[in-house]
Amino acid sequence: MKNILNSMLDLVFPPRCEVCGEGSAEPLCAECFTQIKFMKPHYGIYSAAAYDGVVKTAIHRFKYQKRSRLAGPLGVMLVRYISEIPGLKIEEIDRIIPVPLHHKRLRARGFNQAARLAQVVGKYYEKPVTEALARMRDTHSQFDLPREKRLTNVSGAFKVTDSRSVFGQRVMLVDDIYTTGATIAECSRALKVAGAKRIEVLTLSRAVED
Repeated sequence: MKNILNSMLDLVFPPRCEVCGEGSAEPLCAECFTQIKFMKPHYGIYSAAAYDGVVKTAIHRFKYQKRSRLAGPLGVMLVRYISEIPGLKIEEIDRIIPVPLHHKRLRARGFNQAARLAQVVGKYYEKPVTEALARMRDTHSQFDLPREKRLTNVSGAFKVTDSRSVFGQRVMLVDDIYTTGATIAECSRALKVAGAKRIEVLTLSRAVED
């Protein structure tokens, strides 16, 4: 019955790419996917692609227009990136930890985009995903702030909720966008205080400022 209903809906509302709007059975069509160019690691941070073009549109619709089905192809994009970057040895990672949202923002959005991406990567590589971090303050969006205010905006905003899941562990911190690195630095600081043995950082995109 469910398959019949889905087929009927597809006839009335043909599935389309969430980015370009062209007809596509996948939420991110092959044409859009081929436009994504992977980036080299930058100061030890692994960011798959620049925050522009297809990636920027996909992330914006994923987060703010609640196009949650984009989690799959964007997560696959991270998997492909990991497989092509020799320096990021995921077999040495014990667990994956997503950057958290404040509970108010999580309630409003309905999901944590970093957690959705982490789950795709974790499932593929059979690595546990642990939401070990909590955001204690509802901080302003980093992207909307001038560079000099981004550090103070997130200072002390994160803490580890279960140090037993972090102590002595080699962890991978996952987020959607890397801007100045202030959020990643604060999360990493909290993980180190809790005893994390090693921290790798993986983000879907990196802001490239002019």
